Amino acid sequence: MPGRNDPSNAALPQQPLHGCLLPEASRFEATLGRVTNPHECLVGGMRVLGTSGQNVDDLYRCTGCESRLAAACATLEWGHMAPSAPDTLSCHPFHDRDPFLICDTPHIYFAGNQPAYGSAMVRRGGCATRVVLVPSFAATGTVVLVNLETLACHPITFSTAELREQ
Repeated sequence: MPGRNDPSNAALPQQPLHGCLLPEASRFEATLGRVTNPHECLVGGMRVLGTSGQNVDDLYRCTGCESRLAAACATLEWGHMAPSAPDTLSCHPFHDRDPFLICDTPHIYFAGNQPAYGSAMVRRGGCATRVVLVPSFAATGTVVLVNLETLACHPITFSTAELREQ
C-alpha cells in the first residue's frame, strides 16, 4: 500500500506501487499484494479496511480531535474515511460516487504510518470494529498483530540495539 512519500500518485485514492519498483519481488506475485490506498479485503473471513494514514493525519491536524485514535474512530463512526477531502486532503474528483464512504462496517479498520500504536473497539450499526493505529515501522520498529478470532491486538517492537547486545 503506498503512503504519503512513496512513488505513487499523491491524491487519494492512491494506485498500487508499480511492479517495476519491486522487480525481484514481482516473482512472488502470488504472495505479494500491491494494493491501493485505501484498501479493503477479506482476511480469514474478516473484512479489513485500511489506509496509509493520510486521512487520520489530516483530520487530527485540522480539527479539535483529542488524539489520532479519536480521529480514526470518528471517521468510522461518521462512515467516511476522508471527511476533509478535497478541502485539505488531496483526492481525485469523482462525479458519480464517493470512494471514501464506509458502506459495510469492517471487522478491522487501520491507519498506518502513525507516530504511535493505538487501539480501540468501536460499535457501529450493531457490529464491533477493532480500530488500530499502526506506527511507522521505519521510525519505531513496531508491527501490530491482530487475533482474527477475538480481535484482540498488541504491538511487537523490534530493536536492533537489543539484537546487537545478544
